[in-house]
Amino acid sequence: MLEKRIVEIVKKYPEKTAIAYDKLRISYQELYADIQHLSNHLRITGIVLGDCIALILPNSPEFAIAFYATAKLNAIVLPINPLLKEEELSYYIIDSNAKAIITNSYGADISRKIISKIDKKIELIVLDDTCLVTKKVDNLIITENTSPFKGDVLYQYSSGSTGRPKRVCRTQENLEHEVINFTETINISPTDNILCIVPLYHAHGLGNCLLAAIHNGATLVILEQVSHQGKTIEVPFVFRRSTVLELIEKEKITILPAVPYIFNTLAETPDDTQFDVSTLKLCFSAGNFLSKEIFDKFLQRFGIPVRQLYGCTEAGSIAINLDKDLKTTYDSVGLPLKNIDIKIIDDAGKELPTGSIGEIVIKSQALTKGYCNKPELNQQVFQDGSFLTGDLGKKDEVGRVYITGRKQIFIDTGGHKVDPLEIENILITHNQVKEAVVVGIKGLYAGEIIKAVIVPQNRDICEEKDILSYCQDKLADFKIPKIIEFRHEIPKSPLGKVLRKHLVENFSETINS
Repeated sequence: MLEKRIVEIVKKYPEKTAIAYDKLRISYQELYADIQHLSNHLRITGIVLGDCIALILPNSPEFAIAFYATAKLNAIVLPINPLLKEEELSYYIIDSNAKAIITNSYGADISRKIISKIDKKIELIVLDDTCLVTKKVDNLIITENTSPFKGDVLYQYSSGSTGRPKRVCRTQENLEHEVINFTETINISPTDNILCIVPLYHAHGLGNCLLAAIHNGATLVILEQVSHQGKTIEVPFVFRRSTVLELIEKEKITILPAVPYIFNTLAETPDDTQFDVSTLKLCFSAGNFLSKEIFDKFLQRFGIPVRQLYGCTEAGSIAINLDKDLKTTYDSVGLPLKNIDIKIIDDAGKELPTGSIGEIVIKSQALTKGYCNKPELNQQVFQDGSFLTGDLGKKDEVGRVYITGRKQIFIDTGGHKVDPLEIENILITHNQVKEAVVVGIKGLYAGEIIKAVIVPQNRDICEEKDILSYCQDKLADFKIPKIIEFRHEIPKSPLGKVLRKHLVENFSETINS
């Protein structure tokens, strides 16, 4: 299904720019030639229908090529954050039973280490910056699978209450419905230029940038990566701000998907710095709640409202606020996308009336049928074709949805959504840690700072530097706590529930360092 659509686009717009990356411009026919080339290579290495291929790649043309090359074989794509450490990456590779890893020269070393410790054959395909995008297309022969494939095409991981990510399985049909729902709702066309500054391995970037652009013959402009000594590195977005604004002006960007942290940083662009952003027709934020402060700040600086989008790994985009006047509804995620149904229910499963707060339940053909190997959990959250999201919200009189809270606790740090339970599960494996609780505390700017509160086995032995060093080997840099606080005990309710809100502030029982 995905391949059929890209073939239609290639035939319709062969010379049109599909992907722009730094100085590189790839036409649709060049993109398809690269996809065919890589797909043939994968087939030769033994990849067959239903095999899982892990992509350890930064945002780049290679990511798009690898994604569609895998889909062309009716294999399964597993996009992984390339900033993760060896132990984190290994979990995904083993859990997904990956048959191959596609990465770049930087990811090759860590991939070889992972493969060497796994007792089975895993192919390693290393793509550099030029090996694909220089292929000639003079004799391009467009071929496609004639029979639609209804099996899984995508694995993504969703954090949850266990602290271990859950594997979400989605089909080509799911993804096709997701992009159709999104396209019909916001009217994407071949004239659009979509700027990708959010991770492609994440549902937001994959669905609202890559799939949305390629499915519609639009141009996907990818913010080039920052490299140091051949290694892709993450730098604070404030240092990319000018580059992003230059891209909006130069590439005449019409659609900008981002997260609150990014919109806040853009809004703080000094007044004496001027860029032409008049081509922007739609800016929308996902991943976390967009505060009124950021909404007002961005509107005042650029004269463009940021619209809230609601989505999840299990179903992609679900709702978006397209109100003409956002003065009173800026904090709503709007109406459901076309072909999606949203209900608000109580603990007994009964639908609640307008204005009442309850759990958000969605029904969509883009929705996964469940988590892999989680039958008990699936019975709880996937019922009658619907998904109980774990998010709390309400509807107003016209059906707009408002998110009021979450049953699960996430920390929004630097544009990344982090599950504190994952960090806690790492911390308690340290031999000097008796108890550990991780919370997010408000930072000076948008987002939160990760704080770990630890009850040590022996305070005289357990030191902050030891904890940080331990985390550095096991967690991606953005997950490592910035604040370590030692305590005699963790505050708990009479029933033993951790009182996380009490850990945001300093308590008198804190052990002095």
